[in-house]
Amino acid sequence: MFIRRLAHTCRSFARAKDGNFAMLAATLIPLTFAAGSFAIDFASVMSMKTRLQDAVDGAALATSSQLAGKKITQAQAKQYAEDYFRGMMSQETGPYSGYSATPVATITSIPNGPSTIWQVEVKTVGTQNLTPMARIIGQDTVNVTVASVSESMTDATYPVSMYLVLDHSGSMGWESGQTLGVEVPKYCYYWWGGRYQCGTMIEDRPIKKINVLKAAVADLVADVKKSDPDNKYARMGAVSYNNKTTDYDKLQADWNKDRVVTFTNALEAKDGTNSMYAMDWAVGRLHGPNSPENTAHAIKHGRSDISKFIVFMTDGQNETGNSSTDDYVDYQTLASCTKAKSDGITIFSVAFQAPARGQRLLQACASSLANFYDANSAADLIAAFKEIGEKATNSSNRLTM
Repeated sequence: MFIRRLAHTCRSFARAKDGNFAMLAATLIPLTFAAGSFAIDFASVMSMKTRLQDAVDGAALATSSQLAGKKITQAQAKQYAEDYFRGMMSQETGPYSGYSATPVATITSIPNGPSTIWQVEVKTVGTQNLTPMARIIGQDTVNVTVASVSESMTDATYPVSMYLVLDHSGSMGWESGQTLGVEVPKYCYYWWGGRYQCGTMIEDRPIKKINVLKAAVADLVADVKKSDPDNKYARMGAVSYNNKTTDYDKLQADWNKDRVVTFTNALEAKDGTNSMYAMDWAVGRLHGPNSPENTAHAIKHGRSDISKFIVFMTDGQNETGNSSTDDYVDYQTLASCTKAKSDGITIFSVAFQAPARGQRLLQACASSLANFYDANSAADLIAAFKEIGEKATNSSNRLTM
């Protein structure tokens, strides 16, 4: 009964001649479409704003991080930030009609004592077309403005003193497993015998481990120099060893870091391995609040609160010709490492294709397992020294808006 009455009521309303339904429909239908259109536009605009904000945040953070890590220069940073933004948005523009956005990056360096604060601002105005219903009221497009600022502080120029303890024993003259392509004459032969030069060819020649070490040290020094262009905050020295450590094996730290490269390039691989005297001398130059390094920094820039580092490298193990003496040399070397660490000196250790006993000593000497590097190839050794340079000149960054 109820169903029949409802059907009758609907038929009567549909046959009505007074125009109420038509007027109501004429009013509600456009409003319904307009509301739906505005809802779509609003959702699309908010979605675009979110993605634009993510892109400027990412570009600002990535660029400030690259600057702090010295991966890019200030001159390169603006292009890097804008390209990073475009890369993040390249896959995000599909849902938006008539989308466009041009990023603008501003890079500012702010001196902060021995540090540099890098401030990276990335902003953009995103534009997209609106739906046809919005155009009825005279609005074809909508603009969305977003911005982000990131700051990174590079502590690379915080007062630093570093000593390298370098092995130049006979095994450092062995082949490293890496080769270098060298252009050499190519010879052809006459049919009756004899030969003549008929051009050139590339010949792969093995690289000795000592030469790989020289390249790795040069890279490390270059990183430290980059962090201290005015030679005011970073000092470097070195000591080398084979079966002995003489006065000629010692290079006291100085502001002129190129001296370490010259010193290392002059090393020759020969004789046995005994690291205890070299390590003891390096620790002695750094140990204590009144060490020569603390004094040198205090005189130069009035600061004696310095960071101290030792990079201890070997490709072998201590060998004196007597196993009990070998153990004693290991013990004395480790005692120097322990003394250094108790004084806050950070030790990085690098085993370059070293045997098990040599690795155990280096692991025990390192300030942590993260500071021990097991370099099994020439590329590993170079990468280890590069990472040590980056860790010694550490950085931090944050988003500020």
